[in-house]
Amino acid sequence: MGSLLLTPLIFIIGLIFGTSIPGEIGLSADSLSSWVSAVATLAIAILTFVLAKETWSLRIVQMKQVEEIRKEAIRPGVDIYLLSSPAAINFMNVHVENNGKGVARNISFKFMPEGKNEFTEYERLVIDNLLKLNMLSNGISSLGSGKQRTSFAFSFHELSGKAGDEMFNVRFSVKISCLDLDGRPHTVDSVVDFSEYKGIKMIGGGDPTYQLYKETEKIRLVLEKLQSGNSRPSQQWQPEFNER
Repeated sequence: MGSLLLTPLIFIIGLIFGTSIPGEIGLSADSLSSWVSAVATLAIAILTFVLAKETWSLRIVQMKQVEEIRKEAIRPGVDIYLLSSPAAINFMNVHVENNGKGVARNISFKFMPEGKNEFTEYERLVIDNLLKLNMLSNGISSLGSGKQRTSFAFSFHELSGKAGDEMFNVRFSVKISCLDLDGRPHTVDSVVDFSEYKGIKMIGGGDPTYQLYKETEKIRLVLEKLQSGNSRPSQQWQPEFNER
């Protein structure tokens, strides 16, 4: 591109120096002026074309950047994980959460073996309990940014009573598929690994918020009993007269 811009300049310099060389062939002042104007016009045209091309290329890059920013602004980020319930550590709740910036639509879940060809017996036991939830078996139609769906899934003690320590070997992946607002598909692979729960213990009576809720519920029941006791119709008091 630089050689195109230098060619007219070299040509003009050649004409200037060429006129000063004595010889039989010469150019008149008008001819020289015409040649210089023509070459200058050509140089300006080439420069204009180059600037227009660079401007258009820059415009395309800016449009792509704006489009990427817009796509990122509506990109959903759906994840699934298991977490102990505040009521007790052995009660497992399943959480489906959208951590992305955009709304996730038509969310579906596909359970797949992790590092092997098929599920083990106890992995199938866990998955069967999860698929009892309609939001995992049939999917979720829409989930906003920062929103989540939560439900009780199973009792860890109940399943471990059937599987024993094999429960801690349960490991599988969940393929989460969804669409953004523009209809573009997005896929996330989440891994559920029960070995993470091995050795976990809880002290202090559980979640403080849940304990506060239980104590408040007890106080409410006591107040209701007191209120219902005071609302009973009492026998009207009448003065007693002693006959003499």
